[in-house]
Amino acid sequence: MRITDRITMDGRRLFQLRGLMPLVLLVPLGFALEQTAHFQLRWGAHVENLWLAGCAALSGLGLLLRCVTVGYAPAGTACRSRGAPGAETLSTEGMYSVVRNPLYLANGIMWLGVALSTTSLWFAALSMLVYWLYIERVISAEEAFLAKRFGAAYESWVARTPCFLPRFSLWRASSLRFSLRSVLRREYPALIALGVAITLVEFISDALLEGTPVSRWVVTDRVWLIFFIVTVACGTFLRILKKLHVLDVADR
Repeated sequence: MRITDRITMDGRRLFQLRGLMPLVLLVPLGFALEQTAHFQLRWGAHVENLWLAGCAALSGLGLLLRCVTVGYAPAGTACRSRGAPGAETLSTEGMYSVVRNPLYLANGIMWLGVALSTTSLWFAALSMLVYWLYIERVISAEEAFLAKRFGAAYESWVARTPCFLPRFSLWRASSLRFSLRSVLRREYPALIALGVAITLVEFISDALLEGTPVSRWVVTDRVWLIFFIVTVACGTFLRILKKLHVLDVADR
């Protein structure tokens, strides 16, 4: 079997397991969090909070990129099924005009922000390596499907559009209006994940590794507790609205 065929086959398997991929990093995360505790002891809580705020902002940038991409994407652009890649429409406008995989790029930025929140540069580098090895194979599987599904139109888009690093000189405005409802309906899981991940890193570092009493942590690090409550509450509220079909949009 050719190596390209092997990579594509692996990508189909990884596509089914994509929600479980962060578990691969659990063991190295434990060592990285020990470094997080040392960071606060060395630089102080104020510097640590500034670092975490910067990491949250970086992840927020990734979430914003997801929102911009989804807001202009037509219905059927991508299938969320865990079974196999799927799409009914080939989107080549908006963010898809400057990069073929804007959502995977956005996920990588979000993942990098969370990884850096541990204050461990080696863990951040390892996370990006794991993410790239994983996403490269998933993209390969999706490209095989899209090439078969859309033929010449897909090949023409691939020939002019970068895979992962945007080329903004290629920008073509979307023919669709931005749909906030579509964004709110689809992106609440990413919002919840962001709030949980950043807060969990801070809580484990302070309460479990440094031994800070939970009652004291709630007071001294209340900004992250508030961050957690707001993101999870907003995400949960949006999930309820989705279940009630309040956020449905006819053409998205």
